[in-house]
Amino acid sequence: MVRSLGMLLAGMLLCGHGIAHAAEAAPAARELTELLRSFLDGASRNEIAAHERFWADELVYTSSAGERTNKPEILAGLREAPETAEEPLVYSAEDIRIRQYGDLAVVAFRLVGTPAGAAGKSPLHYLNTGTFLRRDGEWRAVAWQATREAEPARPVPAKEAAVNLTPGAVARPGLAAEILAADAAFFRAFFDTCDIEAVRRFVTDDFEMFHDKGGRVAASGAEFVKSAEDKCRRQAEGTDFLSTRRLVPDTLQVYPLNSFGAISTGTHEFFAVKQGAPDRLTETGRFTIVWKEENGTWKLARALSYDHVLAP
Repeated sequence: MVRSLGMLLAGMLLCGHGIAHAAEAAPAARELTELLRSFLDGASRNEIAAHERFWADELVYTSSAGERTNKPEILAGLREAPETAEEPLVYSAEDIRIRQYGDLAVVAFRLVGTPAGAAGKSPLHYLNTGTFLRRDGEWRAVAWQATREAEPARPVPAKEAAVNLTPGAVARPGLAAEILAADAAFFRAFFDTCDIEAVRRFVTDDFEMFHDKGGRVAASGAEFVKSAEDKCRRQAEGTDFLSTRRLVPDTLQVYPLNSFGAISTGTHEFFAVKQGAPDRLTETGRFTIVWKEENGTWKLARALSYDHVLAP
């Protein structure tokens, strides 16, 4: 009867917004919230005691599949249920409403069940209502109703349109070689020669750069050029170490962008440079660059630098 925690509970998680909403409407909202949290914690580990404590003996439970059950059947199903390969769901709740009438309380909310570790899979939505009765100072669920929320109605077009698709951009011959050369020239100017004028020519006025360590580190080409100048000055003063960047062989991938330029992705390594000593690997990282082609010249329009890992 009980196939999974998701079917049984039908979404009893309460988010912070829901707790605040409930507190305005029911004096025992916080107590009920803690009860639900404690139950979910135990039920997630299939603890029979958690179910025995939460459900009232006279429970009437109607599942989202339209099946009616009770507390003994739920407990028996949990004890007899074999190990399942079902994918677990991560539950959250929206539009939580708790109303209290003396020793009776009603909890209603919208459940969102998201498949754990399954990017791209659609979440499940339920509308749930639980009725709790307080006896001898303890709240227990005496009735539960779980309803699968209907899919939203799609708009009906005036007529059926033909499915017309545009193919993706096709790289022209030599594009990858051009980007490889531009990549090498830009990073050589930035790291090896501190050629600020060359760096300036390589970035668009509206250039932006995002870095996993610093976030949005440049909001314009001028801001990026200024950071390059500051880096070169510190290196010349000896307050910052010299460094170089090397593209990891065979990692560069280039994708054309129609009417704009190209996208490149790859992996690169960074080294500390010291005279009279071999270059020392400091870290590796990945990058994505949006290149803009202007009159046959390649410029960086956007840059992402991420997944940096320090060398051991």
